[in-house]
Amino acid sequence: MKRFSLLFVIMLFCLAVLGSAQAATVINEFGRSPFHKPPLTSVEELRAMVDGKQAEVRKGFSLAGRDELAEPFITQIRTVSIERVEYPHGTYLPWMFYKKNGVGTVKISRDVTWGNTDTFPGFTFDVEHGDTIATFVIPLACGNIALLSERPKPVAVAPPPNQAPTCAMTVTPQKAFCGEPITIDAGGSADPDGSITSMSITVVDPEGTILTREEIATGALVAQIPMPCGDNTLRVSVIDDDGAESSSAQCVAGVQGVDRVRVLADVGFYRQFDPGTYLFGRVGAEYRINEDFSVLGMVGVAPQIDGEDGETAILVDVLGEYSFASIYFVNFGLGGWLTDGDSDLETEDSQLDVILGLGARIYGEPEAFNTSLFVEIRSAVDELDGLKEYGRFGAGLRFRF
Repeated sequence: MKRFSLLFVIMLFCLAVLGSAQAATVINEFGRSPFHKPPLTSVEELRAMVDGKQAEVRKGFSLAGRDELAEPFITQIRTVSIERVEYPHGTYLPWMFYKKNGVGTVKISRDVTWGNTDTFPGFTFDVEHGDTIATFVIPLACGNIALLSERPKPVAVAPPPNQAPTCAMTVTPQKAFCGEPITIDAGGSADPDGSITSMSITVVDPEGTILTREEIATGALVAQIPMPCGDNTLRVSVIDDDGAESSSAQCVAGVQGVDRVRVLADVGFYRQFDPGTYLFGRVGAEYRINEDFSVLGMVGVAPQIDGEDGETAILVDVLGEYSFASIYFVNFGLGGWLTDGDSDLETEDSQLDVILGLGARIYGEPEAFNTSLFVEIRSAVDELDGLKEYGRFGAGLRFRF
């Protein structure tokens, strides 16, 4: 009994090995059992083969246990990209359907391996079904339809959200005369996932009102705008190639636009040691050439209030002014002292004066209303040798508006 059982087990093992050996197929030549004759020579012939043998194609997929692939195969082969490939020794095909000696009904062969050392040419293409992509091979010699592999469709990964650019800029200069060009350089800005295509420049006054806004499309991210008058805020934002706009504290700067022309007025007195005492008042305008130099043009009157010599005079003065150390200034220039006094008397005649002065700002800020205290000496051009007797020494207050 034991011997019989042992023989039975050995018999079952041999049958299993034999069945396995028969299931695996090694092919060294295509064309003896073709699904289609004659051999395929073009993609058009392949498509015509499938279109003309649709019933047999469906039968082959049914024998392979893959009925669900039949319709996608028949439909998609009409439009998919088909390539001709040389397949090497050892190429494995999970299944392939064919016709015995090229006639009769469709049959299926599984676990097919190409055993020839030479390559075989075949058409290959992908067919999508559900979540999978099946790759097929059709050897040109026989037109047999074989599965090469299957793989899942790649999962579509959503692109990461666009990252806004970072803004950095410099403004040169931040203080300038009204209308002068100032340069905005946002070249230090960057976009981590693209490129910056433009920038927006906005100037806002202290109340928050937008004075100007410019959209500048520039690869260099450098632009010039005229300096607006007054104390204002300049803000830059940069825009990337996806339309994201961004600014930062680095892209905000205070700018100061200074008027070149200001109204000014002087009040004071002159003392002439001949003797004579005068009050004077002048009004006029200042034109600033730069932050250090300016030209003052003034007219006024100097009524005599005391003294034996001299007469009330009309003043027409043109002065240059040099400012230094923030609050101090020096004046130098020429002035007309115009009277209706005796032209033969040096203390009463009309004359062209040389004027020198020195002063300091004592109230207010440079670009706002302010007051300065100054001393001034004036003497006729032809009386400089008599400065002590005929010169006029004065002091006064200067108001800039």
